[in-house]
Amino acid sequence: MVDVKPPPPVRNVNPQTVILSANTKLRRIFDPTRYNATAVGFRSYGPVSRFDHHDNEVPKEDDQRRIIYAGFSLSCCIAEYFGDGEIINVANVKLAIIYLRKDLKLLDLRGKAAMAAGTVAAISGITQRKITQSWGKYFYEHPELYGEVDGLIFSGAHNGENVIALYERSESIIHSSKVKTIDMASDTLRSPIFRIAKEQGLDVETYL
Repeated sequence: MVDVKPPPPVRNVNPQTVILSANTKLRRIFDPTRYNATAVGFRSYGPVSRFDHHDNEVPKEDDQRRIIYAGFSLSCCIAEYFGDGEIINVANVKLAIIYLRKDLKLLDLRGKAAMAAGTVAAISGITQRKITQSWGKYFYEHPELYGEVDGLIFSGAHNGENVIALYERSESIIHSSKVKTIDMASDTLRSPIFRIAKEQGLDVETYL
């Protein structure tokens, strides 16, 4: 098993970045009944998820630091959102499709790029949130090493597809984007959801 150490890095870093160009299409699944989530809302409550950079020891509101997670495909979003429970429950859940109008600069944590950033690729899959969150904070707090990146791109722990986490630095870019919202229970998504569930070995709760 790879030992994922907390920051700071013990070797020189050579960070690799990725530019998401304007017109890139992002997707995210959100539940409006949790954390006051909206299609493009950055969560101020944390840390709770993998690379949350909130400046709290325990989860609570942080007025200065906010984060949002997204992917490029519906299959990625479904794996990330429902993968732990292994059941897709579409009740009250929505899909946001975000069309970027400006570029985003992301720190790459995939494969060899993770080592170049001072950690290892396994950081995207471990369950020790204290370690992953400490790295999320470190990347955010050290622009002299990593540049003032808008967020991170990493391999999803469930199916390996690309996931992004965006710091509040990118809030104005996301809020200026064109956004479409669809109920996950929509007939439009029924066939893709069942196909993805079969591909990824997930169950689907009965549609209402």
